[in-house]
Amino acid sequence: MQQQLIKLKPLLSLLAATILLFAITVLIGRVLIPFISALILAYVLNPLVDRLQNKYKINRKISALVLSLLILCIFIAIPVYLVPVLIAQFKAVLDKVPQIITLLNHGLLHKFNLQLGTNWQLDLNSLKQIALANQAKMNSLDLVQRVAQNGVILIEILVYLVLIPFALFYSIIGWHNILKFFDEMIPRSFTTPMHMLVRDIDTMLSSYLRGQLSVMFIMACYYATTLTLVGLPSGTAIGIITGLLVFIPYLGVLSGLTFAMIIGLAQFSSSANLLAIFAAFAGGHVLEGALVTPFLVGGRIGLNPIMIILALMVFGKVFGLVGVLLALPLSTIAVVLLRHAKKYYKSTHYYKD
Repeated sequence: MQQQLIKLKPLLSLLAATILLFAITVLIGRVLIPFISALILAYVLNPLVDRLQNKYKINRKISALVLSLLILCIFIAIPVYLVPVLIAQFKAVLDKVPQIITLLNHGLLHKFNLQLGTNWQLDLNSLKQIALANQAKMNSLDLVQRVAQNGVILIEILVYLVLIPFALFYSIIGWHNILKFFDEMIPRSFTTPMHMLVRDIDTMLSSYLRGQLSVMFIMACYYATTLTLVGLPSGTAIGIITGLLVFIPYLGVLSGLTFAMIIGLAQFSSSANLLAIFAAFAGGHVLEGALVTPFLVGGRIGLNPIMIILALMVFGKVFGLVGVLLALPLSTIAVVLLRHAKKYYKSTHYYKD
């Protein structure tokens, strides 16, 4: 009995540490966003830094500085370019809402009504009344509070944009010290199995994260190029956003398609342009699912699309934005743990007997 209790101590310690990390994440999750983002980026970029240091003798601090400045430029360039473009398109769509409603009533809804025997119609006056009713509920105090809240959120985003590259720089420099710290925290009796477990997690997680980032980059280039060739206003911006959202199976592409079609309805008078937009997204979905994702990612995470969406929703609900950042890494870790648990279970006398 004493020997069993001694063996249980490391497991109980790991369980206590997990519960503590869970509580900290729930209580101060938003504070951890830039640091978790920096650690994820450092994890992805560290092999490149090691290669530059070992093969080309480039100082680690120089590599960390260059990569951090590159990330900072990307973080600044994306909102500076995308936000004004999307606001301009949103205003353009609002100005042409009557034409869009007329087009839908005489086109798509008319065909549905003929097929189903219904009488569905979009009424512009009803939409205006709903908007005015909601606007009347907002008094001046609510408006001030909303402006103040948006101002705080904007300041918070700006702080994150600067803090993430700053934390990334020091994370890359001290990456091996971070790994050494956590390695020294492992109970000595669990060192060998934990190293095997961490090695399996690292193999799966690193290949998945780097593969998925490559998929996002390739698909962003594809959608930006095809939507620009189609002639869609702000096609480059919409294509970049769609490419960045492809890590969410189906929903990312559907969101981009919906937004592109709405802008297309507001800008184009010919159905050929709308068909071209649809063809661009259909071709992109086939390209991603049949070629890009299988080649660069494959089945390395071991989760089907529904499980990935569920993981994003569950972790996002529990931990907020931190949960969204950690959803896929934690899901990957869970898959590896379940595989090892299944292997151990099949080796026990309980299973064999």
